[in-house]
Amino acid sequence: MKNKAIGFYSACVTAVLTIVVLAIALVYASRGGQVGPLVIAALAAAVLCEASLFFGEKIWTDFTGIIAAVLLAYAMMTILSGGIWNIAEAVNGIKMVGQPELAGMNYVLIGINLAAILAAILTCFTKKSR
Repeated sequence: MKNKAIGFYSACVTAVLTIVVLAIALVYASRGGQVGPLVIAALAAAVLCEASLFFGEKIWTDFTGIIAAVLLAYAMMTILSGGIWNIAEAVNGIKMVGQPELAGMNYVLIGINLAAILAAILTCFTKKSR
């Protein structure tokens, strides 16, 4: 572990944040939020992409960070597009087609997912080992 650089640690942070997003997304889905199976698969694949650095720095590990960032962006935009009515109804104080009580979970999902995306982007542009 002493020969690891900041890119390796940002990949670890990305993996942990993605697992947190995955857990919150499953709770969000159990409460009636819209989370499709492709979102769950994308989050799981993003964790696997970042975990690939544990096998050492290879030629293909440069691309796994990019793939993880894309998968996380897909998951965030899909969850946001499905929960936009929740946020809109919570802001306006009306109840029509969404569930305004889930707006807080939408905010949390977006915030943590955005942090994971930024960590994944940092992983792409930094060295993984010294």
